[in-house]
Amino acid sequence: MTTLWKKYSFVILFFIVTLFFSLFLVFTTSADEQSSYKMVQIQEGDSLWKIAEEYAEGASMSEREFIDWVSGSNQLNSSYIYPGDELVIPLKKEWSESEFDSIQLASNTK
Repeated sequence: MTTLWKKYSFVILFFIVTLFFSLFLVFTTSADEQSSYKMVQIQEGDSLWKIAEEYAEGASMSEREFIDWVSGSNQLNSSYIYPGDELVIPLKKEWSESEFDSIQLASNTK
């Protein structure tokens, strides 16, 4: 056993350090990139594309990725949404409530 340790100690220590460093990166990165979610009530004239135009950048997604995420998370069977529907949308963790509340969809500016 001691000859095995002497022969491969560098490799074993390198593997252990690499494993711990990898786990550290996985847990710290996932904690920093967590998103928060917000409920949005659909108004007359809203569409998934209009919502994506407003919120996709703030969720760090392309408009297509945003629409796919919203459709999947809200179990939408089609791209049609109707007034009164409520959708969950992702937001960056850094967005404060006041920043979110100041953003309005085009249909909300009547």
